[in-house]
Amino acid sequence: MTLQGRAQQGALLPTPVSRGVSSLVMSRPRARPRFTLDLGIPPEQVVERVRAKLAGETKVNGSLFRRTVLLTVKKEHAHFWSPQLDVQLEDAPGGGTRLSAMFAPHPQIWTSFVAVQFLFALLSIAAGVYLTSALMLGRDPWVPLGLLVAMLFGGGFSYGAAYVGQGFGSEQMYELRAFLDAAVEG
Repeated sequence: MTLQGRAQQGALLPTPVSRGVSSLVMSRPRARPRFTLDLGIPPEQVVERVRAKLAGETKVNGSLFRRTVLLTVKKEHAHFWSPQLDVQLEDAPGGGTRLSAMFAPHPQIWTSFVAVQFLFALLSIAAGVYLTSALMLGRDPWVPLGLLVAMLFGGGFSYGAAYVGQGFGSEQMYELRAFLDAAVEG
């Protein structure tokens, strides 16, 4: 079977081409890379193929539902930055299945990342208000300006940490993608 895949809003991800030969699609890095595949088999058969492939797998765990597959790295191979692959299965317009997948960190890590970003945003606004107040009152603006710069730097640093973490988890992202490709090829 030949898979037609394309990376949508993804980072450097392998894309299956005919007969399992891989190429790389380069686009700008994303915090949660995505890809889609159009398959010529029904969603139920995709789930069964993944279930069969999981039976003998040593590095990948999976949770299977009617039209959702969640692939994770087994605990003995997992680390803080280990990704998970969330796969949604839909009926394709011309028959078969449209597989939409997204790599993401574990929910606890993603929630923490969003909370830290929100905190830095609030602190930046507060520092901006403090700076504006100091300027309007004719006071020394260096302390509030320093606080504003520190908050903006902290927010940028935490945002960049997501991409560093994605780099640490990139090998496992490739393993999860390769597992999924091998499973749906049959």
